[in-house]
Amino acid sequence: MSIEDKIKSVEEKLEKTPVNKATEKERGRLKSRIAELKEQKQKKAKGTGDTSGYAVEKKGDATVALVGFPSVGKSSLLNELTNADSETGEYEFTTLDVEPGMMKHKGANIQILDVPGLIGGAADGRGGGKQVLSVVRNADLILFLLDPEEMREEEIKKEVYEVGIRTNESPPDIKVEKKGRGGLDIHATVDLDIEKDTIEALMQEKGFVNAKVTVREKVNLDRFIDGLMANRKYVPAVTVVNKADTIDDRNKFQDHDLMISAETGEGLEDLKDLIFEGLSMIRVYMKERGKDPDMEEPLILEENSTVEDALNELPGDMKDRFKKAKVTGSSSKFPGQKVGLDHTLEDEDVLELNLRHI
Repeated sequence: MSIEDKIKSVEEKLEKTPVNKATEKERGRLKSRIAELKEQKQKKAKGTGDTSGYAVEKKGDATVALVGFPSVGKSSLLNELTNADSETGEYEFTTLDVEPGMMKHKGANIQILDVPGLIGGAADGRGGGKQVLSVVRNADLILFLLDPEEMREEEIKKEVYEVGIRTNESPPDIKVEKKGRGGLDIHATVDLDIEKDTIEALMQEKGFVNAKVTVREKVNLDRFIDGLMANRKYVPAVTVVNKADTIDDRNKFQDHDLMISAETGEGLEDLKDLIFEGLSMIRVYMKERGKDPDMEEPLILEENSTVEDALNELPGDMKDRFKKAKVTGSSSKFPGQKVGLDHTLEDEDVLELNLRHI
């Protein structure tokens, strides 16, 4: 029996198993088995799949993947946001390879990837879906682009979910420590929604016989299984409705992050801001002693970065020569506050380094 047939068989059993406390353990076992089989399928595909035309070198400060079904306007949007010149057309499958472009916004260089339009069944390999989704897995942000005439939002997000990508979620707060003996020890710092014997069954399904499990969040079955899987990728995402110029009743789309028109340019500046915020980046302006700070080319860092993180991004041996720093901005108590390596920086801080001469 092939892996696909095994998955289908277990999914049919799961569908026939009612949802209640009495069947929780069995449903958990079946869900875990499906997740395990899908992971096996992905590993097998990586070893045999043709990925030609889909290898993209990550450049810039962060990478965004444009994800959508064919003809939603991804190529047009890429051209409007970046210096790319992707072929566009009012027909399906215009983009046959990954098209990269670079968007400059708020001092950041953000790589935008227009990946080939997905089709139903992409997670199972239809239409080169596996190769496309492997590019999406490596992005720092996913931009779901929807067509107002044929939204298919749940369908496109399901394809991404099926390959182990979790959008706008943090990894489950679960820690598993293997032991030499003693069976399974389950510790929870919160009231759990699932029974401990269900957790034991899920652990055993994954091959854990002797281990300590610490659960620090109120997980359901799916979240707990995600916490045990090695192939889960957690990526922030935004959902944008394109072709706003064709929409008569905009109230129907208010629940989405933004409405834009790649054709007329409506909402594109707001989209750039949305992407920047979604990437959780901050700008730090470097200042040399006795000079004005460089406000044109900020240092781009992740949120909650420290002075040490900034030094790690700077060229040369600055970290080895570091003595102290001065910070002016939101993170400082007063202008020019002296700080050390562990000081957490905030957006638009001005950072002045005091370095040893060697």
